[in-house]
Amino acid sequence: MKKTLAILLALLMLVPTLASCSEQTSGEETTATETPTAGAEETVPEETEAPDPFADVDFGGREFRFYTSVDATDATNADKFIRGTGETNGEIVNDAVYARNLMVSELLNIKLKFTEANFSYSNHEASIKSLVLAGADEYDVITQDIMALSGLSAGNFLRNVYNTTVMDYDQPYWYGAAMRDLQFVEGGMYMLLGDYFTDCLASAHALFANESIINDNYGTTEYINEMVFDGKWTIDQMATLCEAVARDLNGDGQMTEGDLFGYTCIGTWGSAIPALIGTGVTYVERTDEGIAYAYNNERSIKILEELNKMYWNNGTLTNIADYSAAGLRQVFSAGQTVIMGYNRLGDLENLRDIEFGVGIIPYPKLDEDQANYVTSLHDTTEAGAILSTLPKDCEEFVHTCLEVFCRETNKQVIPQWYENALKVKYVDGQDDAKMIDLIHDTITSPFAVAYNGTLGGYMLGTAFLTPLGSKLTDFASNYKKIEKAANKVLDRTYQSFLSNLEGGN
Repeated sequence: MKKTLAILLALLMLVPTLASCSEQTSGEETTATETPTAGAEETVPEETEAPDPFADVDFGGREFRFYTSVDATDATNADKFIRGTGETNGEIVNDAVYARNLMVSELLNIKLKFTEANFSYSNHEASIKSLVLAGADEYDVITQDIMALSGLSAGNFLRNVYNTTVMDYDQPYWYGAAMRDLQFVEGGMYMLLGDYFTDCLASAHALFANESIINDNYGTTEYINEMVFDGKWTIDQMATLCEAVARDLNGDGQMTEGDLFGYTCIGTWGSAIPALIGTGVTYVERTDEGIAYAYNNERSIKILEELNKMYWNNGTLTNIADYSAAGLRQVFSAGQTVIMGYNRLGDLENLRDIEFGVGIIPYPKLDEDQANYVTSLHDTTEAGAILSTLPKDCEEFVHTCLEVFCRETNKQVIPQWYENALKVKYVDGQDDAKMIDLIHDTITSPFAVAYNGTLGGYMLGTAFLTPLGSKLTDFASNYKKIEKAANKVLDRTYQSFLSNLEGGN
């Protein structure tokens, strides 16, 4: 999923790439460039724009039917990047979405039809299943949480998009590496991740920091930034900072909400997932014989110990009165915590009215030996998928629409959101912009957050987060208890994917 700023900027300057399936127009002539004679003024030939391989596509006003998620309870949402408001309103990202939708509709001669899907965390998977079981062919594409899509793909409710001749996963506007990593079995690809599904970026986790308090304690707002860029921002450093800056403001001898904390989040479950992923843990390994868990090792023992340092110290608050992302931002905006967890890149727009300087930083590494920072998506990140009820003869139409939408999102929407919204409108300094690049470029595979629920919770919950919530540090004995059951579920899921492929999907 790594796509650096340089690639994004380069894409804005590059002419559209001619896809391999396009053919040269019959009878097209080429003219050789003559070598100028001595003393003659050299003429630089004009560059001509490569023809759009989709220029001659005409779907005759056919509807492209999109089941777009509008789950208002989630921190980020795909609909604003898929549908937008349907009109221009002066907001740069919305207007870019509107322009893209209009351009693609005219290019392919299609009509966009959006239907709202407003499902909750607890019923999204079951609701989509009911559509498929009813045999309904109402939608060409859906967006939904990746944790729901993982279960649906295992159950053969989604169309396999591996053998497409239209969608080019090697293009930077598709997150091909992540899509391939989400395969249980080579050849079984069911989730669509790319620029068109912009929530795959907006839901990337990040920490937000009160630069005013950092400056008061360390004499510079760059104290954490310097550690990050030097590769020294570790869990141990964060835990040390949390305790160092914490203050018992009311003098009652107890650290409770309203005092100054170093780190505030909501609980040790969802809030701890990006910290756990940030340690770079490797969950599975794939061999010719199948897939196996690969995290029963010394590194995981250290990870659980370090997470306990991070979440159970006098400078960390995990339980707030308003137990929500909005309540968490209220604590942060009141200046009652130095670092705020659980939030994501897309939440920057919720912090624009805060009076003090807000820094953005990645989740810490396990230790300095860890090569890179690792940024996690959330299990409610909304990716795309095609339901298995879509007729086979409709696939080329859908794949073509998705390819062009993804390409044009990369050209028109991503630069506006990433460069002009996140890095200009929502942050206040050059280092903040560099930090967004760092977080953007370290988004890792979403395998663990996507499949944790499908695999019985053994990757994130039972192995790490459950003992963390009880202040337990003995990873080895805990893993021994769950190993047999975890492997059983893993094998059963693997067999489900094999069955999908053997059945032709």
